[in-house]
Amino acid sequence: MLDIPSDHFSVTAVLLKKSSQHRWASYSWSFLGVMPGLSETQFSKAQTQGELHYYPELHLRLFRHYCENYYLNLMSEQAKIYFIGRLENDLLTPVLLTVDFEEAASYMEAGDQVLEAALPDELCVWLERFIIYHYAPEAPKKRRGGRRKDKGE
Repeated sequence: MLDIPSDHFSVTAVLLKKSSQHRWASYSWSFLGVMPGLSETQFSKAQTQGELHYYPELHLRLFRHYCENYYLNLMSEQAKIYFIGRLENDLLTPVLLTVDFEEAASYMEAGDQVLEAALPDELCVWLERFIIYHYAPEAPKKRRGGRRKDKGE
């Protein structure tokens, strides 16, 4: 029997704030990813591009009823993690960290800033264990239909 996988994981989100040439914004934000998961190469490259901001002890939580979305994310070409934040006094304040693209989309529709990054391998393994334990895809349903009559007769 499988051990029950944890439904939460604590990470540090790393964002890059860099100056922008856009006339309506003096800077832009990008989500580099989370620790664990970022390499020294990524850090050194980002430090030359702007100002790094660290958001420690953010909790990534999983819920059984969203397993379908987690599965679709994990099976995509590149699994993603989403940082949802609100701009307050020129800083991006974290609201949520998620691996559910539908949840991220709903926050985006509400006007929050949603940034994405690649999901690190360690978190992919954790997410996969959670999905294997909790997810049972629904069997395809047979279509019910009446007998089709040939129209030529």
